[in-house]
Amino acid sequence: MNLKNKIKVKILGYKATSESYITYLRKIGVQVGEDVVLYRPLNTTIDVQNPHLLEIGNHVMMTGPVTILTHDYSWSVLKRKYGEIVGNQKYTVLKDNIFIGWGATILAGSYIGENTIIGAGSVVSGHLEGNAVYAGNPARRILSIDEYYQKRKSKQIEEAIAYVRKYEERFGAVPSIEKLDEYFFLFFNPNDQSQRETFDFKLKLLENYDETMKKAELNKPIFSSYDEFIKYCRENR
Repeated sequence: MNLKNKIKVKILGYKATSESYITYLRKIGVQVGEDVVLYRPLNTTIDVQNPHLLEIGNHVMMTGPVTILTHDYSWSVLKRKYGEIVGNQKYTVLKDNIFIGWGATILAGSYIGENTIIGAGSVVSGHLEGNAVYAGNPARRILSIDEYYQKRKSKQIEEAIAYVRKYEERFGAVPSIEKLDEYFFLFFNPNDQSQRETFDFKLKLLENYDETMKKAELNKPIFSSYDEFIKYCRENR
């Protein structure tokens, strides 16, 4: 941990960074896999009342504020009315390769299968099969992960052009190549060392660099270079 983060931890406690939060969760008994990232740790609430009732797999990305629960205190109303304590504590599971959108809530007892995207503001309850996109309150299946993949691929050129145009309007200049770090597969040449260095961070994300490079080698980019892509943007205003 670098000095800056050490200072943050001293001031803000275990929620200071993603690393410190995850270290704390593991220390108290939560099962947490590798490559788990909390993008807004200070705004994220993970129920630690029952650490043994929470499982978080590998490659789980959480934006913020995200809430994950393992219990429900609504039995307090029942106790007041009937005098009896009727507990509500449940095992909550997030499997591998999951993205949880901004403001989502995962209720106690929920199960989220692998390769799943949870839309912003969703409330997850019950068993969600993997390989799908879910959204809403309660979260419902919107489409399969394969359908989402094809949908996103079909919009890459349109969105990349819009990005370039808005950048030019705002800053009066063409964005540099590294700014297109989410659309570079449109022109990426895996044999170009300069491009590989430019997009090294994104290529190594989620610890599957070799798989990504193999995909890039098999991929036939629409544009032979970044300059050709920019020229296309200008010709299609």
